[in-house]
Amino acid sequence: MRKIVLILATLCQSLLAIQAQETISSSPFLFDDYKEGIVVLENRSQVKGKLNIYLPTGDFYFIDATDGNKEKVMAKPEEVAFIRFGSRVFVPSGDGGMEVLSTEPLFYVLYRAGLRDKGKNAAYGGTSTLANIKSYSANKSGTGVVSDPVKLEVGQRYNVYKIGKKLKEVRNMKQFLKLYSKQKELLQTYIDENDIHFDNALEMLQLVKYAHSLK
Repeated sequence: MRKIVLILATLCQSLLAIQAQETISSSPFLFDDYKEGIVVLENRSQVKGKLNIYLPTGDFYFIDATDGNKEKVMAKPEEVAFIRFGSRVFVPSGDGGMEVLSTEPLFYVLYRAGLRDKGKNAAYGGTSTLANIKSYSANKSGTGVVSDPVKLEVGQRYNVYKIGKKLKEVRNMKQFLKLYSKQKELLQTYIDENDIHFDNALEMLQLVKYAHSLK
């Protein structure tokens, strides 16, 4: 585990060079197109593939090149240590894929979205593997039927942050200020002067680092 944290810290050093966020679109996925990623497993083996994150659930999706390039859900994310898209690093969690924005202080973001169903459900089935990770194209209830991503459109995108060693969940600025109640006035001034927006992950990273400098 310690090795994984050190690796993540190294990977996150170039984070500030990336764009603040993907362009907002109607796609139910984080990225408009599937991106080449490197999946690092807990056993330290690696595999490359085209992946994405499904915003309503946080599930990792991938293109199965061995099965007609079908979109499939990664069924056992617990076997994954982390996934790297260039300088961006994501880790699996019980709440879905989280981007690692900082390891000191610990700061993660879950990208989320509400959905509107534009059409009927489509049947998914079968199994496949992505570098020895058993994967399937069924929903978590195991029924084998999920809403076709093509038939869904995004309602509203939003961010959920996990902060500190205890991974305290923060869903709005009020909750953030409550988490740092002793520094609330200074933080509110900093937010106003620097025009910090809650749904901008890199601006929130800036704010978190400032908050920790006050301790």
